[in-house]
Amino acid sequence: MRFTPVDGKKTSIKETTMQKSYAGADPFALTRFALSPARTALVVIDMQNDFLHADGWYAKQGIDISHMQSAIAPTASLVREARARGVPVIWTRHGFRDARDAGIFAQLRPFFDKGGLRQGTWGYEIMTECGPSPADWYVEKQRLSAFFGTNLEVVLRSLKAETVLMCGVLTNQCVAATSKDANFRDFAPIVVRDAVGTTLPHLHEPALEMMAVGWSEVRGLDDTLTELRALPLVNDKTR
Repeated sequence: MRFTPVDGKKTSIKETTMQKSYAGADPFALTRFALSPARTALVVIDMQNDFLHADGWYAKQGIDISHMQSAIAPTASLVREARARGVPVIWTRHGFRDARDAGIFAQLRPFFDKGGLRQGTWGYEIMTECGPSPADWYVEKQRLSAFFGTNLEVVLRSLKAETVLMCGVLTNQCVAATSKDANFRDFAPIVVRDAVGTTLPHLHEPALEMMAVGWSEVRGLDDTLTELRALPLVNDKTR
């Protein structure tokens, strides 16, 4: 697999702050992965109506969804650019039939007893503002990691993906779990910080730092879009 750390790149203030905590500690140096032409995929995690829409299940339970909603526009930008460059887009949807197949997650979130994230409902679907297309790939998941009990790895291997861009919700839960499981499977995960959000904003930065020094690159939206635009067109028939 061709994972190439990219040295000498300008880091953001947030990235520099993360590095200061581990100044001189090489085992915790931040990693950068170059996007591999024809070997990159975008995985969008759980950008569903029940999480993000004002009429969705989370908002109706009185949960503050504003931090998650801030990821909608950046996610849409990523999706548009990925699609323009021929980078496959894979959407995950978290949901279940009822409390029986929701597992211990439902016990931790009793507000799901009467609904929310139910397969086949409007709330289960991807928010239209994020830009889903029927031509994209879709993975159905019932646990925090999008790799657990799903066909995500099969899809990524079939697409010959090596570098996996990730965005979505929640930063400290499904994004963290999925990016870690991607690392366990020898993919190079890159989490786009502007395009992830959570219900507990105070956990957002610690979760990103944990990923950045542990198992994933964390980078900004602008850097990601710039590198995507520099990729050769995967679907360019003249190449």
